[in-house]
Amino acid sequence: MKNIRIFSVLLFIFSVFMVSCSADIEPLDPAIQVPGEDDGNGGGGNNGGGNGDGGGVSTGDYWPMTVNNQWVFAQDGVDQSPMKIVSTQQIDGKTHYKYENFLGTSTLGSSFEGLITTRKSNGVYYYRAEVNIPSVDGNPAINVSPLEIIVLKDFLEVDQTWTQSLTQTTTITGLPPINTPVSIVGKILERDASLTIGATTYTNIIRVELIQTTQGEVNKNYYWFAKDIGIVKYQNQYQTVDTISELQSYVIN
Repeated sequence: MKNIRIFSVLLFIFSVFMVSCSADIEPLDPAIQVPGEDDGNGGGGNNGGGNGDGGGVSTGDYWPMTVNNQWVFAQDGVDQSPMKIVSTQQIDGKTHYKYENFLGTSTLGSSFEGLITTRKSNGVYYYRAEVNIPSVDGNPAINVSPLEIIVLKDFLEVDQTWTQSLTQTTTITGLPPINTPVSIVGKILERDASLTIGATTYTNIIRVELIQTTQGEVNKNYYWFAKDIGIVKYQNQYQTVDTISELQSYVIN
């Protein structure tokens, strides 16, 4: 009997989905959420404007999104499957890029479906996640609504921020929908930085802090975006767990 426990770690996404087997299907941990998007304005913060799709004047391409682009990460020193863009799809009239894996972790399994896509508009970069768990061995089906977060505004200066007030809706067959508020605060920590991973030094980096708060639980995420390459490092801190993913190789078309 195959049963599932899903953890959604804000990645990028930043949230990454991890799957394990247990005796029963366990409820989704309310402290670990699939992030969503608010009214499309991307929040205010002290970013001086440039909200949502309105964006600003982009300073470059910090996440190249083209089919067959791929990045290979080592998570805590262990190489993962390639994070590869495999197709595009239109969602609400916008072009989204679908991934075979995300940050080296597969989002597809025999017992559940996880869909992760990204897009960008006017210097604003978005991550969208959706989870569907079908009924297995008499257990109820579970759906986590498709929602979006902003992971980068490449036109902001150091210490400028953006905020989002989000709602995750979880539907379990036979029960009323569960609406959970989630708040996101993004901040630019560095611009034009450099980072050395192994023998490779990456330059023109924007380092981002993204803090998610859900029901009093804080999930901290850090991204290093290199111009014309994409994510070169990702760090997630949740409770006592500190996970680091570092770029090992990439193919940009």
